[in-house]
Amino acid sequence: MDEASPPVSWKIYYSDLPFGALFGYVRTKLATNTVQMNVNDSQNQLLLDAASGNLPQVAYVDPAFTGEAENDEHPPTNVQKGQAFTAKIINALMSGPAWSTTAILLTYDEHGGYFDHVPPPPACLPDAIPPDLNPGDEPGAFDNYGIRVPFVAISPFSKRAFVSHTVYDHTSVLRFIETRFDLPALTNRAANADPMLDLFDFANPPYMKPPKLPVATIDPSHTECP
Repeated sequence: MDEASPPVSWKIYYSDLPFGALFGYVRTKLATNTVQMNVNDSQNQLLLDAASGNLPQVAYVDPAFTGEAENDEHPPTNVQKGQAFTAKIINALMSGPAWSTTAILLTYDEHGGYFDHVPPPPACLPDAIPPDLNPGDEPGAFDNYGIRVPFVAISPFSKRAFVSHTVYDHTSVLRFIETRFDLPALTNRAANADPMLDLFDFANPPYMKPPKLPVATIDPSHTECP
């Protein structure tokens, strides 16, 4: 990025804790760049910012990870809560004034313990720093991808009925942001990650008029695991 270029604005909208606070840089920005979403929709800052067109250029949205309100779809949590939360956020962004320039990258951090028949491929080393292994740890390096996780790109520019067969990883989200804002790659892994541009049709956007999503309901008769 050129020294004269303005910084990219960003926020983490979180439910009970900002997961990005694992990083020291984020912890120095807690007062200005993290916003707790109120459970009351009329006071939910993300919904308010989406409706008023005051979203930052990059926003991370965290579900609730703990307690009765947990809606991160992590077993054994009721996945219906997670789907309702996701639908609420997506509908708010699709109906907001910034929809025509929005890309929502919906992904999961884990595979949920389900079997995957596709072996994880090798990965580019992110840097020259070896893993911090203790005696007795399994040997290894940061040179292999993990089991596949769900990913959906939601945007006016998303290709209609398109399933990509390109290998992406979570670093591809970072690479997409770096590509969009002409930023240098943070790591070797980011520099070699696919920015996922094949998911989009920028010349003829299919969804400038956002689609109507099915209503995400929570069925009380299906709230417990069998």
